[in-house]
Amino acid sequence: MSDIPDTPDPLVLQYRERRVELHLRRDDDDIATLLAYAGSGPQPDKSSLQGPYQRLEQAIGARRAVARQLQNQGYEYLSDEHPMWSLRAQRDINAMRHIKSDSAVDYRFDPKDVFLDW
Repeated sequence: MSDIPDTPDPLVLQYRERRVELHLRRDDDDIATLLAYAGSGPQPDKSSLQGPYQRLEQAIGARRAVARQLQNQGYEYLSDEHPMWSLRAQRDINAMRHIKSDSAVDYRFDPKDVFLDW
């Protein structure tokens, strides 16, 4: 089993013709998301998102755990292989950021917001 690095760089694993890529992306507030893609063609046929992680180290640990489980199932970590689905990962994280910004809540207190009925 190859050693999985502690860096936030994408990981590529392969078992026969099946490829898995694990990507980490961070928001402006340093919240990290783990994105996983799997497939055997030019585009992934499965994707999964996990998180949010408050710290990058937590996301790296989760990614390492997923990679180890895949290695236990026969996948080989390809340290010299470049990820093919980085654009897909960026597109998906941008969509998540858009949803997050559209649903932002104003949590600031303003005394005029309190209705006193006495």
